[in-house]
Amino acid sequence: MMLAAFEKMLGWPPPAWVRKVEAALIMGVFAEAFDVTPPACEDLSAEEALSAFREFTAACMEAALADERVAAAYRERLGAGGLALGERLRSTLRVRPTSAFPFAQFLYRGIGIELTSDGEGGLRFGPCSFSQRYSPRCCWFMSAFDEGFLRGLLGTDAQLVFSCRLTEGAPCCRARFE
Repeated sequence: MMLAAFEKMLGWPPPAWVRKVEAALIMGVFAEAFDVTPPACEDLSAEEALSAFREFTAACMEAALADERVAAAYRERLGAGGLALGERLRSTLRVRPTSAFPFAQFLYRGIGIELTSDGEGGLRFGPCSFSQRYSPRCCWFMSAFDEGFLRGLLGTDAQLVFSCRLTEGAPCCRARFE
């Protein structure tokens, strides 16, 4: 009964506390990948925490992209952190394979990204609350986290390959598991 109630909830907008926890979890992944301290969010509202999340992650990526010699290593660490977070959530919350994608949609909705699937491995991201803040290079950098996180949450070894991005003028981001 509890699982059925949880699965029904996946179609709802995430409550403020979920959005705030999400921001803190992802900032933790960034903090570890970039060896920095994330901003404190305990006293912030969910919207303030998401704003701090956008600014913090953009600053981390912009700093890494300023030095091409280290950017690849940071991007790889970010992808590994996303993978670990996705796997941890799948394991800890006992996310069933049939609930994994709806759960991913619920989580992405919580940070202001609509995520849909064509049912054949193709994904659509958008609208996206980050597209006005992230540069095209930051969006590319962040896709390492998305790939890792979704691979971990969905339990797949497939690579997530993006074909277009909002930040490059497309109406949405499109990607496919290959």
